[in-house]
Amino acid sequence: MRKKIQLPAIFLAGILAAALPFQALAAATDSPDFARSEEEWARLRDNKLEYDEIPDLIHEYNVTVLNNRTSYRDHLGETPSDITQRYRDAAKELRNNIQYPDDPTDMSYATMLMAAQMNETQAQSLEKQADTNVDDAQSIFLQYQQVEENLVFSTKLNLISYHQMLLSGQLNREHKELLEALYRSAQIQAQVGNATEMEVLTARQAIEQLEGTIISSDREAQTLKQKICLATGWSYDADPEFGSLPEVDFSRIDAIVLESDQALALENSYALKISRRQYDNSTDSATRENLEKTIRDSRQKIASDVTTKYQALLTARASYELALAEKEIEEQNLLTTQRKLQAGTASQLEYQQEAYAVSEKTTAAQTAMLNLLSAWETYQATVNGLASVS
Repeated sequence: MRKKIQLPAIFLAGILAAALPFQALAAATDSPDFARSEEEWARLRDNKLEYDEIPDLIHEYNVTVLNNRTSYRDHLGETPSDITQRYRDAAKELRNNIQYPDDPTDMSYATMLMAAQMNETQAQSLEKQADTNVDDAQSIFLQYQQVEENLVFSTKLNLISYHQMLLSGQLNREHKELLEALYRSAQIQAQVGNATEMEVLTARQAIEQLEGTIISSDREAQTLKQKICLATGWSYDADPEFGSLPEVDFSRIDAIVLESDQALALENSYALKISRRQYDNSTDSATRENLEKTIRDSRQKIASDVTTKYQALLTARASYELALAEKEIEEQNLLTTQRKLQAGTASQLEYQQEAYAVSEKTTAAQTAMLNLLSAWETYQATVNGLASVS
């Protein structure tokens, strides 16, 4: 059973952060029981994180998503003028509470002065936002949707990276076994005069350096696991089982029509939808002109981004196919070394070295497949609304 947690509120950066505060929620869904079947709820609430559950887990349990959803309910039906008034009310309240200190000899004078100046700056910022506000309930809703989709996307990539770290960690441990064998060989060679003490020391240092790499990599993997847990509703120190990752369907890559996906990306783009809504809400001519330019530039950048991500997808596929070919070559080399070992023309250490070379190429192929999955998810996210406009 997942362990739910209490966390402080996380605000959508730049979206009514100071003017529209909302309460933190526990990582527990606010959806009614009838929103899903009993089987669906049971699957989300067990202690296993499946890749295809990520969107639903984030929708139901992510603290940022829950807080944004609570905030949005407070703005249902609001017009730009309603939100503008919120900014002005918040600025007024800040100004009413500003207290400048009048005694420079007071030990707290500097602290109080800094606090007053910060509040004054914040009030000015809120007033400026009120003057230029083009948001309404719909534009805020789109921004919250964009945040949720970005969280889903980043969590998928984090889970892929976590699996890559596991592969790297396993290879490092195999490498350590090989280095230990080389170290023992160097010691034996030194005893009979065929190796120097410096060679023995170098072999030992290689083990120690790799041990440091293993410790650092394990720490990075644990940190990444904590991020995944927090994003999907577990506590940071939970230990859910992570399910396997999906395989990339090559036929879907082959079926891509770039021009069609560019058009779809333009249609789905959250950035464009938000800018268009803000343009419809704007009354100031300069603001409308800036938004019109933003929309025009965004369309060009979205089409370019889809092309870039498509090319990256094809590159990742080619890299995977090359890694597979290199793995097959190394496997043949291992068979050759095995025959030499059986014939007495190769040593056990040489065979162990070749076996590790196969492990290296196998891990490289598996990592390349995960890179391909990451490129596929990135391309899909780009087409489905998250194309870059920067």
